Amino acid sequence: MLSRGLTDLTRLRRLRRLGALAIAAAGLVNLVSATTPPLRDRLRFVRHLIPLEVPQAAAALVALAGLGLLLLSRGLRRGQRRAWRLSIVLLAGSALLHLVKGADLEEAAIAALGAALLVHNRDAFRVASDRGSALRAFVAPAIGAAVATLVGTITVEVWSQSRTRPPVARAFVAVVERLAGLHTVALADRVGDFLDPALGAIGFGLTLGAGWLILRPLAARRRGTDDLARARAMVRRHGGDTLTYFALRDDKRHFFFGETMVAYAVFNGVCLVSPDPVGPAHERAAAWARFRAYADAHGWCVAVLGASEAWLPTYRSAGMRDLYVGDEAIVDVHRFSLAGGRAKGLRQAVNRVANHGYRVEFFDPARVSAELERSLRAMTCESRGGDAERGFSMTLGRLFDRRDQGLLLAVAFGPDGVPAAFCHYVPAAALEGYSLDLMHRTRGDHPNGVLDFVLVSTIEELRSRGMRVLGLNFATMRAVLAGESGDGVPQRLQRWLLRRLSESMQIETLWRFTAKYQPEWVPRYVAYDGLEHVLPAALAIARAESFWELPVVGRFLVPPAQPPVGVEA
Repeated sequence: MLSRGLTDLTRLRRLRRLGALAIAAAGLVNLVSATTPPLRDRLRFVRHLIPLEVPQAAAALVALAGLGLLLLSRGLRRGQRRAWRLSIVLLAGSALLHLVKGADLEEAAIAALGAALLVHNRDAFRVASDRGSALRAFVAPAIGAAVATLVGTITVEVWSQSRTRPPVARAFVAVVERLAGLHTVALADRVGDFLDPALGAIGFGLTLGAGWLILRPLAARRRGTDDLARARAMVRRHGGDTLTYFALRDDKRHFFFGETMVAYAVFNGVCLVSPDPVGPAHERAAAWARFRAYADAHGWCVAVLGASEAWLPTYRSAGMRDLYVGDEAIVDVHRFSLAGGRAKGLRQAVNRVANHGYRVEFFDPARVSAELERSLRAMTCESRGGDAERGFSMTLGRLFDRRDQGLLLAVAFGPDGVPAAFCHYVPAAALEGYSLDLMHRTRGDHPNGVLDFVLVSTIEELRSRGMRVLGLNFATMRAVLAGESGDGVPQRLQRWLLRRLSESMQIETLWRFTAKYQPEWVPRYVAYDGLEHVLPAALAIARAESFWELPVVGRFLVPPAQPPVGVEA
């Protein structure tokens, strides 16, 4: 049954991909046909039957239909029934318009074949679309078109000279048809030179916006209180990964199957899962197949961020691909030592801070004093310069929340008793340890190595408690930077690019900082659907992780203003 379910999903995705490609091709044929003159003999035949203005109008409508088909191909790729219906209408209309435009039999046949293909594979297109977006797709463009028509009509009447000024009704028709790309009603040269491109661009923009809204996939359902309680119970029972606790972020939704929970968020139709599903190993394949069916019913493509090697076979069996993105540093607290030449720099930093009179104390962050909480919140805001806390896959996104039990807070106090730095950890109970969530320090005058002092003190504290591991930072593309992935031209190019990005994103700096702790490097991956979903998945990940330092696109990835960490909006 499980194998059959995955096979059916694979078949549906293949049919949808075929339908989307066919409709996009038909749309391109429409655009090319609309911009090239018809064959003279065929046009002469058409002109014997209908006035010349009708083929001219048909050419403009063919172009609009082509644009619509290109927009609808996105919805067809998701299997949306609404996109399927609209595509059938546009293809049938295109076939008729091609005949009217100039007896273009070949283009009409292509449109008819596209419609026949969609009808034949109609069972592959049953995904619902967002109903609210359909209403907005009608109302917003209608308002925009009404305003543009009113302004355009007034412009024609005001700018036109008295001898060339058309009646108001004729000016109204001229403006409306220019929004649709038609020009059968002539305007004075001066007015037409301005309004023709302006109204055409407005009409194009309104069509594009309407198409985008009408094909929006279903939104993720809101998370209920019972969902969160159930998710917490599953994390306690089956949390076998250093990233498991991050499934409880406030911006994630939860899907349940048996004893398995999948944490996800949806960004522009991309369902971003992180971490790996939480649950017993024997449910992996069944839970993932059921979740894929759930995502498919909503029209979402799926990507997994921070995937572990243990889950890759399950993702691959569902037809997904994977890409190495870096390594997580896991420190064995019993093997870690400050002795020896390799640890000389770290040892000196820790001793220097200790000799200045600094000390580290450990707290349950859900039970700290109000004074300490205020101090650490201020430090957090100071450390990040007023920016929102970034992260999705490896940060919790809140502090001092009474719902979170079993977390650990390590605070470094200066000689004056004022907090100088802190590290916040979430539990990784199945691994007998903790995972680093946040680390911040003040910008005051402190000796170098305060954060090293906190981390080393934490390792020693966990060792004294009989724990086993501490998960530290994630090192993006570490194997590439370290030269472990090879030394060919592609690898050298990757290293050059990563070092350039490191100038603003500190990729190499963070790797070298973490390497001092002699960790075990655990590879992490991104799993994604077919190649056509690479760009949407990459943008969803960048948005989720708030990579606003990326060149050019980073300004669009800045997260919205949020309340301080741990405070309800």
